[in-house]
Amino acid sequence: MAKRAMIRTPTMKELQSFLVTAQQLNFTAAAQVLNLTQGAVSRQISSLESRLNVRLFNRHARGLALTQKGAEFLPLVENALNQLHRAVDQITNEKQQIKLKVPSCITSWLLPRLMTFQQQYPDIDVELTSAIKHSINFAREPFDAAICYGQPPKQKDLTSYLLFEELLAPVCSPALLAAHECPLQAEEMRAFTWLHATPQKSDWSLWLSQLDSHDAMPGRTGQAIQLSEQNQHFATLDLAVSAAIQGFGIAIGDITLARPDLDAGRLVMPNPNSVASGNGYYLIRPKNLQTASLDLLFDWLQHTESPH
Repeated sequence: MAKRAMIRTPTMKELQSFLVTAQQLNFTAAAQVLNLTQGAVSRQISSLESRLNVRLFNRHARGLALTQKGAEFLPLVENALNQLHRAVDQITNEKQQIKLKVPSCITSWLLPRLMTFQQQYPDIDVELTSAIKHSINFAREPFDAAICYGQPPKQKDLTSYLLFEELLAPVCSPALLAAHECPLQAEEMRAFTWLHATPQKSDWSLWLSQLDSHDAMPGRTGQAIQLSEQNQHFATLDLAVSAAIQGFGIAIGDITLARPDLDAGRLVMPNPNSVASGNGYYLIRPKNLQTASLDLLFDWLQHTESPH
C-alpha cells in the first residue's frame, strides 16, 4: 500500500497571513494590516501553498482572487484560529469568560437573568455584545455562544435551544388611551400612529391577518388589509417599543419581551388578541465548544425566571 505523503503543519504566521490576505485580496493592504512588508506577506503565502501543495490564490494584475481550494480553506482557518484564541483566553484569564452575542431587542429580558447568574457564579464573566443583526458565524466572529431570532439553525455543527416563541400583540402607553375605552378594535386603533420595527410593516400585517374578528380586516377576501394612515418606522423592535412607552403610538411587541413593562404599567395592550409569528429566540453554541461554564449559563437562561 502506498504511503500518504506527509504534510507539514502550517505555521501561525502563514495561517494569519493567509487569513488577512483572503480578507483583503491584496498583498499591499494585507501587509498594512499585519505590519509587514508586501514581500514578507507574499513569501508567507507562497510558503503555505508550497507546504500544502495547493494554490490558494490566483494572481491578477489588479489583485488576488481565492481559488476554489482557497475558498474552502478560509472558513476552516477562521474556525481554527478562533478556537485557539478562545483556548488562550480561557487559560490566561483568572475568570472563566463567556462571550455572548444577542439581538438588541432581547437585552431587557436578558440583563436581569445575567445579573443573578453573575451573583451566583462570580468566577464566570459573561461579556455581552448586542447587535442589530440576528445571525451568528462562529467561524468569523469571536463569540462562544449567541441568542438568535428566527428559526433554529440547520447547520450540523451547531446546537440550539429554544428560549421562547414569539407572541405578538399591540402595546402602547396607558396615557395614549386615557380618553378611550378598551379594548379597541383594529379599525379604532387606526386613529393612532402605528409604530413599525420593519419597513415592510410585517408585524402589524401578521397580527391583522391572523385575527378572527372581521373588524380587524375591513376589506373582503382578496382586498388588502388596511393599515393606519399614520406610520413611523424604526430599525429594531426595541426602538419601536421604546417609542410606544413614550406615547408616540401603538407598536406590535413580543409579549414575553414586553412583560416587565406590562407588569410595571409602562405599557398596556389596547387589544387582547395575540398571534404566534412562527419565530422564536434560540440559544446557540458550537458543538465542538464544550465547557462547564457555558453549560451552567445555558441551563440558567433556560430554566431561571426573571428576578423582577
